[in-house]
Amino acid sequence: MSIVALDYLTKVYKNGRGIRDLSLRIEKGQIVGLLGPNGSGKTTTMKIMTGLLRPDSGKAILFGADPSEDMEKAMQNVGCLIEAPSYYPFLTAKQNLEIIGKLYPSCSLARTEHVLDQVGLSAYANEKAAKFSSGMKQRLGLAMTLLAEPELLILDEPTNGLDIQGMTDVRGLIQDQARKGRTVLLSSHLAFEIQQVCTHVVVIQEGELIGTAKVSELLVEYGSVENCYLALTGKKKEMAS
Repeated sequence: MSIVALDYLTKVYKNGRGIRDLSLRIEKGQIVGLLGPNGSGKTTTMKIMTGLLRPDSGKAILFGADPSEDMEKAMQNVGCLIEAPSYYPFLTAKQNLEIIGKLYPSCSLARTEHVLDQVGLSAYANEKAAKFSSGMKQRLGLAMTLLAEPELLILDEPTNGLDIQGMTDVRGLIQDQARKGRTVLLSSHLAFEIQQVCTHVVVIQEGELIGTAKVSELLVEYGSVENCYLALTGKKKEMAS
């Protein structure tokens, strides 16, 4: 059984944007990148998967459960970071993680400290989050996502606000999760980022899925994820004209 199964997922907003008939399978251990411009439907897809939105039609199944029907079962092995991270600005990084850790009986102080080290915030563990830069806030959000050691990570633009070193660190962190047998779905509008970190790419444009492939295979055929994206979206434009 696939870790994630999306079947004819549709959610259309009043302005006409959204997603239409999106179907996708994600298997254990894959790092799947949703690639598309802003407004293409990446975040909408992730919000439906995590129960933050209800689809107009179709289903999103995670670990055999539909989050719109059984949120607890669908999300019990999922860590997610959708749009901007949420945190208590008046608390320190460590205190923010300790509050979330109380939701998980198996989460120890040692685990909190380990996750802070993983995301590069150990030196700032006792600083209030309100003082953090945008990149440090993003790191804190990633730490919250990793705290319970979820089997599936859903990350919406995970390198937002990060500098070059930060982006490199996050890529390494994501690949390390996959090596441990975990599954990752991330979104990005940057083809090079997808190429650097993902095993598979899913191209979305104007709410429609227009192509999926193994990154290793499309590199042979197209030379880069960017060339593949331009070829696929170019074909779509030609069909529409």
